[in-house]
Amino acid sequence: MQFLKKLFAGHNTPVVTESEADAIHQAILQLEQQYAATPGDITLRQNLLVKYTQAASIYAQVPAYQNCVNDVFDKMNALRNTARKNF
Repeated sequence: MQFLKKLFAGHNTPVVTESEADAIHQAILQLEQQYAATPGDITLRQNLLVKYTQAASIYAQVPAYQNCVNDVFDKMNALRNTARKNF
């Protein structure tokens, strides 16, 4: 037990604020609108997947957004499935 305490003693988890979650939410909304207009844009799809991945981590840490984590994973899976179909 002492080993684990020493191992994690110097590691503080960064605090994520609700404003950071709001910012990534707005970025995702903007990317989703762009993707709806141009669904064939591979770079846009990659950027959206990156934002979804970031959002899952951030949303899990912010109580007001914790209910959105499953939605983000569903959107990621749908986007990946679309990419597989088009490949």
